[in-house]
Amino acid sequence: MNLLRTSLGSTGEQVSVLGCGTMWFKDMSQDDTDEALNYCLDRGVTYFDCARGYGDAEIKIGNAIGHRRDEFFMATKAIGRDASTAYQQINESCERLATDHLDLLQLHYVNYQEEFDQIMASGGALEGALRARDEGLVRHIGITGHRPEKLAEWLETRAFATVLFHLSPVQPFAAVDLLPTVRRLGVGSMAMRPIGSGLLRDAATALRYVRGHRPDVIVAGLTTPAIVDANIAALQAEVGADEFSELKASIDRLGTNGCRRCNYCSCPIDIEIPDTLLGERVFLDGDISEQGQTSWSAATKFVSKCADHEPCADTPLCEPLCPYELPIRETVLRVAAASG
Repeated sequence: MNLLRTSLGSTGEQVSVLGCGTMWFKDMSQDDTDEALNYCLDRGVTYFDCARGYGDAEIKIGNAIGHRRDEFFMATKAIGRDASTAYQQINESCERLATDHLDLLQLHYVNYQEEFDQIMASGGALEGALRARDEGLVRHIGITGHRPEKLAEWLETRAFATVLFHLSPVQPFAAVDLLPTVRRLGVGSMAMRPIGSGLLRDAATALRYVRGHRPDVIVAGLTTPAIVDANIAALQAEVGADEFSELKASIDRLGTNGCRRCNYCSCPIDIEIPDTLLGERVFLDGDISEQGQTSWSAATKFVSKCADHEPCADTPLCEPLCPYELPIRETVLRVAAASG
């Protein structure tokens, strides 16, 4: 099986259409990490995504495949909002990844205008990233976030070569709110969490649905050789127009919840609101995976308490925090009723 390759926007880089997201490697042993990452490379996966905030994942990557550095494209992220912190995090990531440069440094998890203004201001994180690029520590600079319509707006500054965003059957919003801008500007596009953070049982269908929207790279959690093989099998051929129409017709209903997983809502009784909203339709339709069922059970453990929480009796505390004004409480109570 041959893994398709793609151009990453206008960067001039050629990478695999399937990328390895490494957030889960923080919970894996070094031996298991060695096996998974080397197997990725042996099978033709050349795009690897990490972040300074993913525990010790960067260190494990450096230990596992640092000796094969010329075989892959390494992307990581800095969460610092000022130039000094971002520059320091970039240097730390290079050391942890056992490399003298990053192919892509992404300014991480930018969701609100004030955050964007902060990274773009004099002395902001972009200034630190540009310094690192001038010094040869970074080749390209990108941005990540969970609000596709804001990312589209911010890309108009022409400051970023790439953008990383959610795209899956349960979060299809970037297809309309972001990808048209990406294509018009020639920005490299990386879609993450294609199977809804593991919610969906039919991973192959979810992957082909995402591929049908034509992001440059689909970043998935490739934690075992078996998962690598399954993902490659799903993506070894392009998605034609007829197939894509059928995919959209069959699973677009899963993305009607409206939640972008920006995580700005919070619950005083520990209900995991994004997981509850995103998983509702999947759960009710019976399309949930074994992993998803475990996450769903944990996320909805306290939903039955929502109706009786006195501070939320008049106005739910979570809803004013949601930038999309979603009917969070209504959905949570519906889930509570369905869960018995």
